[in-house]
Amino acid sequence: MMKSITCLLAVVLLATGLIGLFEPSFMGMALNLSHSLLLLAAGSLTLYFGVQGTEFQARDTCKALGILFGLIGLATFFAGPGVATAGGLEIRADDVLKLLPGQIELTTSDAIRNLIIGVLAIMAGFFPREQEIQIDMKVQDMQIKAAKQTD
Repeated sequence: MMKSITCLLAVVLLATGLIGLFEPSFMGMALNLSHSLLLLAAGSLTLYFGVQGTEFQARDTCKALGILFGLIGLATFFAGPGVATAGGLEIRADDVLKLLPGQIELTTSDAIRNLIIGVLAIMAGFFPREQEIQIDMKVQDMQIKAAKQTD
């Protein structure tokens, strides 16, 4: 289940990054080339751990993703009004956070996306189901037994 949630979050990041390459002001977000590539990189890394990783790695990925995107989303809401640039367009927003001016600028729409991803990832990462904990324990036991057999 954890790996499925991680893959779902990855698909959202990858889709947003791909859309940003062709439509920089999609839904009021400031998705210039740098921002889109950053989202694609985060989505690719998240997808890797969702597909190839263990349940533990998927959970840890969700924790890290949730904290990072949650904090950036909150910071954007406290940044104040301004104008963000994306693909040669100027986007006026109530909240604009310029992490790298001219490269990575976040608007209110970006903040909402980041908070949604952050909250979902935090819920997935920090509130595992009992079944997932049992699976993790079995995998860990098998890894310990395999390591002892190779010695």
